[in-house]
Amino acid sequence: MKRLIFALILLQCVTGAILSVNAAKYTLAIFGNANMDAIIDEQDVSYVKDIIDGTKPITELADANQDGKIDEGDVEQIQRIINGSENYIILKTFTIYDKAKIVRVPMPVSKIVILNLASAEAIRCLNAVDMVIGVGTSVVEGANKEFFGDLSDRPTVGKWSEPDVESIIRLRPDVVIADLRFPDTQLLEDKLNASGTVVVRMGFTYPDYFQSEMMALGYILNRKSEAKDLIDFAYRYVDLIEGRIASVPADMRPRVYAIYSPSDFWKTGSNGSIVDMLCGLAGGWNIAHDLKGGTGGMYPTVDPEWVIKENPEIIFTWSSPGGYTVSNDTEMMNVWNSIVKSPELSQVNAVKNNRVYLLTTEITSRPRWFVGLAYLAKWFYPDNFKDLDPETIHKEYLERYQKVRYQGIFTYPA
Repeated sequence: MKRLIFALILLQCVTGAILSVNAAKYTLAIFGNANMDAIIDEQDVSYVKDIIDGTKPITELADANQDGKIDEGDVEQIQRIINGSENYIILKTFTIYDKAKIVRVPMPVSKIVILNLASAEAIRCLNAVDMVIGVGTSVVEGANKEFFGDLSDRPTVGKWSEPDVESIIRLRPDVVIADLRFPDTQLLEDKLNASGTVVVRMGFTYPDYFQSEMMALGYILNRKSEAKDLIDFAYRYVDLIEGRIASVPADMRPRVYAIYSPSDFWKTGSNGSIVDMLCGLAGGWNIAHDLKGGTGGMYPTVDPEWVIKENPEIIFTWSSPGGYTVSNDTEMMNVWNSIVKSPELSQVNAVKNNRVYLLTTEITSRPRWFVGLAYLAKWFYPDNFKDLDPETIHKEYLERYQKVRYQGIFTYPA
């Protein structure tokens, strides 16, 4: 009996260790993170000293001050980052289209302009709304005005994809946070560099890079504990989902077809896209995973006959109508009906077996993508996730991290 109790305790410890490792399996992309883990701390100081002594290999992020050599200057920069007295932070920012960008951010940061919705939501997650001095028009117009009410009094600086650079310069922000791809660098960075304003491009929506981006934002805004709290919250569910489907063989995973837009049933997402990452994390096999085409080579258009031949078991859209300000599901129901009544799609098993689902972009292409993931996991494996309640996760996220009450319609069928 004692041996059994010991074994159970050991199993709990191992399980806890696995969950802890999973939640921290990313690399914080800030120069100075010499040992390439999820935080800059004294271990990085020790690692750089070992590099100097010749006992450890040079890593990509060891050159903390980016002067081309590893020396005591890097040790000093790391120590300043640890104690919060750094004059700058150098980031390696993720991009899905070009080579990673290296950005030097003067510290401390107190005034920021945010151009797009995902950035606005990320800023609220870190309790940094007070730093925002300007926003893209999409943040405070139309349906988004109600959701982002606490930003509605900020000056606007044009569209997220076509910002008014002169308006940004007049506000004199320390940092502008922009989308990964839009606008082009010549329309933003090239025009702002002369004014001394730094542009940091972040997505906050791609599961593979979410943790690193959120923690990097925490360092930039001196909100590290808030960033860690959000990551821990999200990955409580990501790890749970991954753990339960880990043992499902590849050939037993459901074949899935993802529709990009209700207006185009034949545009989908492939390897590298948000939807492909979500599908994989939820334990599905995206039938378009290996295809190329569309923006960044990740959003191909397929032939209807190809979809019929592939015969997906599940179909879902990730940019359906609905959202925070929607009070009825009529529009989503109409989209759902148009899918199941499509002459081509009505021939596949997903429609025949009533496994067609709709998701809005608010829970797939925002920092709360893990809510969409929870819905997908439950739809893909209903028997495995009877106890998983995506709506409860979403409600806690909105109330705890966005400081708004839960409302709206985000999926169909509900």
